[in-house]
Amino acid sequence: MKILLIHSQDVEVIKNKEATSNPQEFADDFIKMEGLILVCFVSVEDQDTYDTELIAKQGAEEIEAAILQITGFPEQLRQKNEEIREINKKIESGELKGKPRKLLELIKDRDMYRIDKVLVYPWAHLSKFLSNETSAMEVCPKIAEFLEERGIEAKFSPFGWYKSFKINCLGHELAEMYRDVKLAIKPEEQLKNSIFRVITPIGQELDVKFDNEGNVKPLKEIKDEDFYSFLRSELGSRRIDKAIEPAHIKVMKEFELVDFDPNTDAGNFRWYTKGVIMKNLIKNFVEDRLIDYGAILIDTPIMYTVKNKKLTAQTARFPARSYWLESGKDRFLLRYASDFLLFDLFSQMNLKPHYFPLRAYEYEQYDFRREQEGELSGLRRLRGFIMPDLHTLCKTLESSINEFKKQYELIKNLEKDLGIKSYVIFRVTQEFYKENKDWIINLIKTEKHPALLELWEDRYYYYILKFERNVLSTQNRSATLATNQIDVESSLDYMVDTDGKKRQKYNISFIDTDGQVRHPIILHNSPTGGLERVLWGLIESSIRNKEKIVPGFKTWLSPIQVRIITVSDEQSEYAEKILSILNGEEFRADFDDREETVGKKIRQSEIEWIPYTVIIGKKEQQDQTVSIRKRLIGKPFGPTKQTSEQINNVKIDVLLEMLEEDTRNFPKYKLPIPFRRVSTKIYFRK
Repeated sequence: MKILLIHSQDVEVIKNKEATSNPQEFADDFIKMEGLILVCFVSVEDQDTYDTELIAKQGAEEIEAAILQITGFPEQLRQKNEEIREINKKIESGELKGKPRKLLELIKDRDMYRIDKVLVYPWAHLSKFLSNETSAMEVCPKIAEFLEERGIEAKFSPFGWYKSFKINCLGHELAEMYRDVKLAIKPEEQLKNSIFRVITPIGQELDVKFDNEGNVKPLKEIKDEDFYSFLRSELGSRRIDKAIEPAHIKVMKEFELVDFDPNTDAGNFRWYTKGVIMKNLIKNFVEDRLIDYGAILIDTPIMYTVKNKKLTAQTARFPARSYWLESGKDRFLLRYASDFLLFDLFSQMNLKPHYFPLRAYEYEQYDFRREQEGELSGLRRLRGFIMPDLHTLCKTLESSINEFKKQYELIKNLEKDLGIKSYVIFRVTQEFYKENKDWIINLIKTEKHPALLELWEDRYYYYILKFERNVLSTQNRSATLATNQIDVESSLDYMVDTDGKKRQKYNISFIDTDGQVRHPIILHNSPTGGLERVLWGLIESSIRNKEKIVPGFKTWLSPIQVRIITVSDEQSEYAEKILSILNGEEFRADFDDREETVGKKIRQSEIEWIPYTVIIGKKEQQDQTVSIRKRLIGKPFGPTKQTSEQINNVKIDVLLEMLEEDTRNFPKYKLPIPFRRVSTKIYFRK
C-alpha cells in the first residue's frame, strides 16, 4: 500500500461518473469537509488484498502516526529551540566555541499544526502494481472505520468513480508526506514471556537470573567464561562497538578471499579466486553429505510473484526486508529463503506415503534480505548471501522428532568437519518441552558443553521447536549458523490466527495408507547456516582463540594446502616436479620461487595459515625426499608456542599419505595455474 498525505485547509469532492463496471456504492454525490483536513491518497497494491482488514489496520496506524507527527511538531521545535538556547549560553560564556545558532521558526501559526478530520481517498496513480481484486475497494472504508475507532473523525471517498476535488495544501514542514506500507502478519512479542535456562553437560536445568540492570547473573555450576560471553550476547545487549572493525574483515581482505565492492548495493560481496575455491568446496562438501543422507536436489527460481496468495501468506507471516523487482506490468520479490516456491511445488505434487521422510535440498546461490545500513557487518550480516537449505516432509509429529534427532547429528558432524566450535540453543514451547524434555536434554548431554534453553508460553511463528548452533566472535557477538525447526503450520490448508481469523497456507497433503488426507510436518534445516557466515565463523573463531589454539582452515578447505620452499635455486627443478605431482593428485600446492630467504618464506606461509610447508634443500634433492612443517591447525600451541610439527627427510609418498588422510571423504578442487607460483601469482588488491 502506498499513501500520499496532504494537510489541507478544507476539502471538497464531487462524484461525477462511474469509472469502472462495478463502482463502490456511495450515496452522497458531494463531500465537503471544513477545517484542517489530512487527505490520505491510498493505492491498494497486489499483495494487500490477501487480507484487506490487516492492511487497512496497518494503513490506519501509519495515518495516526502521521497525525501525531504533525500535531507534535510545534512542541518538538520548541524543545529543539530550548537546546539551541542552552548551546548559545555556553557559546556566550566561552564554554563552547563557535557562532550562536539561530532559533527555528514555524512556517505557519502554531494552531495550523492540528488535524480536525481525515479523508481517505482511493488514488490509483501512486503505484503501477495495483490489486485487480474487487476486495480492494474495501480498504479505504476500513481505514476510515479504524480511525473512527481511535477517536479520529474520518470519511472515505468512493472507489471506482471519476471525481473532481479541491484541496488547499497548507505548505508547512510536514504538509506533504509519503508512506509505503508492506503487508505484515507480525507475531506478538514473546521475549518478555520467555523463560531462560542453562542445561549443564550432565543434563541439569539451571534458571537464568538477571540483576537489576538486566545482566546475566553467574551460575556456580558453570565455569566456562566463553559460555558466559555467549549468554551475555544472547540475553543482554545486542549492541557492539561500531568503531571496532570485525576481525574477520582484515583477514578476508589480506587473504584475498572476499571483499567489498563499491559499485553494488552494500552487503553484496565480490569473491576472489581463493574465496571461490572455499565457497565451492563447502558447496560440494554439504551437497555430497546430504545426498548420502538421502536428500533429493531441487533448484527453484530466485524471484516470485506476490499475486499467489500462498506465497503472500508465507511472506507476510514471516516479514523480512525485501528486494522488489519490476518486470513490465508485474513485480516480484527476490527470495530470502527457498520455502516459498519449494512449498508451492510440494503442494502441487502427488505425495505418496512411501516418500516420507522426503528430504529436499537446495543450494540457494542467491538469497536477498535488505538489512538496514547499521546492521551490515562484513560476512556476519549482509544483503546478498548463499544458503544451503534442507526441508524434510515427515508423516507425523512423532516421525518428525525421530528425523530431527538424526539431523541433529548430521549438523554436528558437518560443523565438526568444517572446524567450527559452536554453542547450542533450543527454543521451544513450554508444552512441547514438557512432553519431549528427555530426548532434548539427552541431545544436549552429547555436546559435553552447556546449552541455552528458551521456553515460550505459546508458539508464535510456524514452529514449535527451533534449534540453533551459534558462534562467538572476537567482539563477543553471537550469531547463528546451523538451525533446524519443527514446522506444524506451513503444510496446512489454512491456519487460525490469534484473533480467530483463517489465513491461507500451502495445503501440502497426501493420502495415507488408511485413505485419510493428512498434512505432513516440515523440518526447516539450514545444515551449516549461510555460507558467508560459515566463513565468518571460521575466521572469527580462529582469531578469537589465537593465543591458545593454532589458527587456520582444515586442510581440505584451505585454498592453498601445500607451500613448497627451496633453500636455493638449485632445487627449483625438483620443486617443480613435486609441484606437478601434488597438483596432478588435485592437492592445491604452490611454489614460493621468489628471491627471498627461507626464513621469510616460512614466515609468509605461517601468516597465510597454510597447512603444509614443504622445504627442499640440498639433502632432500639428493635423497629425493622432502622435509615437512605440518601446521597444528585447531590444536593447542606446543610448549614453546610452536605452530607446526616438523617431519624431516621423508619420501614424497609420506606427504601424499598425510594429505590423503587429511582430505579423505572431502571434496577436492583444483588450484588455477596462475596461482601455483608465488612470484607470478595474480593479486587483486593493490
